[in-house]
Amino acid sequence: MRIPTLSTSLTGRDIVPEHEQDIFFTSLGLAVLDEIRVPGQEPLRNILGGSGTYATLGARLFLPGSLSPNLGWMIRVGNDFPIPVEEALWSWNPTLVIQKEPGSASTRGLLEYRDTTFGPKDFKYTTPVLGVQDSSLEGTALLRSKAYHYLASPQDIKTRIANLYAMRQKEAISDRPLIIWEPSPLFCNPNDLQECLEAASIVDVFSPNHIELARLFSVSLSAESVRRNMEDLAARVLERGVGPDSQGVVIIRAGEHGCYVSARGLSPKWLPPYYGPGSGELNVSKVVDPTGAGNTFLGAYAIGYVKTGNVIDAACYGSVGASFAIEQVGIPEIKGEHGREVWNGISVYSRLHEYMSRII
Repeated sequence: MRIPTLSTSLTGRDIVPEHEQDIFFTSLGLAVLDEIRVPGQEPLRNILGGSGTYATLGARLFLPGSLSPNLGWMIRVGNDFPIPVEEALWSWNPTLVIQKEPGSASTRGLLEYRDTTFGPKDFKYTTPVLGVQDSSLEGTALLRSKAYHYLASPQDIKTRIANLYAMRQKEAISDRPLIIWEPSPLFCNPNDLQECLEAASIVDVFSPNHIELARLFSVSLSAESVRRNMEDLAARVLERGVGPDSQGVVIIRAGEHGCYVSARGLSPKWLPPYYGPGSGELNVSKVVDPTGAGNTFLGAYAIGYVKTGNVIDAACYGSVGASFAIEQVGIPEIKGEHGREVWNGISVYSRLHEYMSRII
């Protein structure tokens, strides 16, 4: 494990774009306007969420300042997309493409918590989903992205990757991008196991959460069995092969248990969450709402891998990225202080340095 130094990775200067339109990461997940209801409290409306939003957040955390345009972001919205929310997106200074559908409502969801602990919850879409069409990447800098994130069904990911490669070939883009796949929770059940394993063979990172993976294999989980079961199931997935030439990675995001990273030829490793056992004073938890933590992890992982080429180091980026997503409801606050960028008042790379120093 390489701990980032103050002179390079802590400032993000070790990523050097070849030209302005280099794109390091693009999520093709959703941007959703959530209404959040907590018992006994006034509902919160127009809270930006969705897998694409949080994955993009994770990547943006590690692309500060002049590197922010190297973050690609494409969203599809309706005629009711709030101007303040759009302005907030532009404030991140990404290479942003907003497709507006004048005759449609934006994708909206209802997130209802069952109690005031931000624990058990129910979610449903309240408008038709406006997903980004793959063909929309044509003619944009995002088609040359070094990494892509998808949350999709197994059949959908096969189709979308085939479309992506066809478009890149048409534009004579020979580099193979990093493909990160979160299987859609709706398709994490035993009936879809074989198709999920087939789809995992064409992606570079297969990343369900622990509950989804257990459901795929019809395994019952208890707090005591999570680690043992995840290690066994990850090995079973790897047996079938993840990625081209079976060189891909399984990353199981397991909430308060941390994450488990496994690949052929790699000593598998559990990494703790940033807020959790072994974090000393940080055990006095600042966790408010875990929504979006897993998506944020994967966006941050992508940048960590682009920077280091090391899957364990990249997972450390993911764990730190997720920590910023859970400190509040919605997206963390970004500010410039004393010539540097901070999120929730904290330097992202300082937190990464502290976390990596703690776990080695």
